[in-house]
Amino acid sequence: MKKLFATAVAAVMICSAIMTTAPAKASESTAPIVMEFPLVSFESETASWIITGSSFNSEFSTTTGVIDGTKALKISLSDRSLDWNIINNLSIIPQNQIWTIPPGKAMVASVTNPLDQAIQIRCNLTDIHGNTRMTFFAIEPNSTREIVWDADIIGTPGVKTGKWADDGYSQPGVDTAAGLVALDFYMAEPEVENVMPGLDTPTYIIDNITIKDIS
Repeated sequence: MKKLFATAVAAVMICSAIMTTAPAKASESTAPIVMEFPLVSFESETASWIITGSSFNSEFSTTTGVIDGTKALKISLSDRSLDWNIINNLSIIPQNQIWTIPPGKAMVASVTNPLDQAIQIRCNLTDIHGNTRMTFFAIEPNSTREIVWDADIIGTPGVKTGKWADDGYSQPGVDTAAGLVALDFYMAEPEVENVMPGLDTPTYIIDNITIKDIS
């Protein structure tokens, strides 16, 4: 009986040791993946990007707005939200990943406006330090534009600057060399009087989000 009791105690101690060390292994397995900014072309059947919101329709375009490959992503809003907390949002960087932009390179994206009225597309960039830079760009009617996040738009990490024009930015600059943890495209839905006035159902097509050498 004593031998059986001692064996049971030893088993409990071993089990406790395993349970104590298990979280460390789990933590190691969920360490952020750091990678150079990849090409996002909306070609894969398994999407790494996520669209959230309650009033959008998404589909693949195989003609208009296709810059790389055979497909581009088209997002149409059926209604503009008046609440900034529930706007429709396209998130590009998966959770638990860090995307870096090496010095000498810039992020670009091709955005198409298929409508007869100009639109404004916004993009928030968040770095590993918690800085979030809000950027925005005007896209003329029935046109495709390659938008570029150059040094001025990216800003100095942690330093707040602002520019309000057809293209602009606000909030702290981000550290793209250290890494971005979030990249979100959206529209200023609640600003119905100041941004895209009279446009209740804005639409945009996006493709070829990548980095390239700065000329």
